[in-house]
Amino acid sequence: MLRYMVTATALSALLVLSGCNTLSGEPTITRAAINPKVLEPGSSAVITLTVNDRHNAIERIEGVVLEDPRIAFRLRDDGQPPDEQAEDGVWSMQVDVPFQAPPGQFRLEFTAFGPDGMPVSVRDDQGRVVPLKETVPIIIQYPAE
Repeated sequence: MLRYMVTATALSALLVLSGCNTLSGEPTITRAAINPKVLEPGSSAVITLTVNDRHNAIERIEGVVLEDPRIAFRLRDDGQPPDEQAEDGVWSMQVDVPFQAPPGQFRLEFTAFGPDGMPVSVRDDQGRVVPLKETVPIIIQYPAE
């Protein structure tokens, strides 16, 4: 029994010291998706981010098109379409591709913000403190003729 307790204590200390996000309770973005994956000018898509945030550190999630930062938007977790259920950790939004959108590959970068209006900070794989962000690629192409 004593051997089990020593092993369990050592394992717990190792996990805590290694910065394991699961045990520390830091929020994480566990999934990011866009449906459909390839868009055409004039079409729509739904973007979803699944977030593990058991301490409710995230108040809002905002996104920006990295290739044109003037295009910014906000995801929702309030149960209003296209969000399916309020406060379930799945943040959603519908995007409408402008008819004049150029074809190509673009990147949507999402940042989580806390109640103080500042980006939520987490530790990355190297132990550095960084804002909680996720980047989702998006492809716009003209319809095949």
